[in-house]
Amino acid sequence: MLSKQESRPLNKLIGIVLDEERKIRMQKIFWIYECYIYVINGPNEIQMVEPKIKCKFIPITLDNCHRVGDFREESRISQYRDKLLHKEIGYFAEYEGKMIGSYWATINKTEVPRVVKTYFRLMPNEGLLHDNVVSEKFRGMGVGPFMTSSMIPLLFKEYGLSRMMTDINVKNHASLRMAEKVGLRIDRRMLYVSAFGRLILQVVLKKYV
Repeated sequence: MLSKQESRPLNKLIGIVLDEERKIRMQKIFWIYECYIYVINGPNEIQMVEPKIKCKFIPITLDNCHRVGDFREESRISQYRDKLLHKEIGYFAEYEGKMIGSYWATINKTEVPRVVKTYFRLMPNEGLLHDNVVSEKFRGMGVGPFMTSSMIPLLFKEYGLSRMMTDINVKNHASLRMAEKVGLRIDRRMLYVSAFGRLILQVVLKKYV
C-alpha cells in the first residue's frame, strides 16, 4: 500500500485527468472563448524565425501521423488521422529524427462561406491556422515561431490563398508572444459563446485596424 506521501503525486495526476475530462464535457454543454484574431494578407507580412535547434518542417501524412506519439500521448494518433481524413493540413517539426511539434491549418476550398471548429467563419479561399503544439522538452527554443513562419508562406504558395487567420486565447501569453515574434497583426478581439455544440453568440470586443 502507498504511503500518504507516495500517493500525493498519483492523486494529483488523477485530479488533473479528471479535471481535463470534466472540462471537455463542460465545453460540449457551455463554452465561452475570448481571443485575439490575427489576419495575414500575404507571406511578406511575417518575419521568418529560426529555432535555436536545427529543425526540419515536414508534412503530416497518413503514413507518418503516428509519429505524434514522439511528443504527445498515443491517443492523439487517431485524432491526427481524423484531421487528415477531414482534409486538414498539418506539419511536423522534426529534430534529430524525432517529431517535437506540430501545426495545423484548415482551408475553405469551397465557393461559399464555411464555419470551421464550430465557431470560426472562413470565406472561400481563406485559411485558419490552429493547434500549434511543441513538446514540453523543447519549449522556449523558438520551435513554435519557426513552425508559424514556415507554414504561412508554404500555404500561400501552394493554395493561392487570399488571406490566412489564427485565433489565440487572451490568456495564452506564450502564444501571444510567439505571434508578436513573427510579426502577426491583431485585427480584433472576439468573444464567442456556444451551448450544446452550437455557436449562440459572437461579439467583436475591439477592432484594432
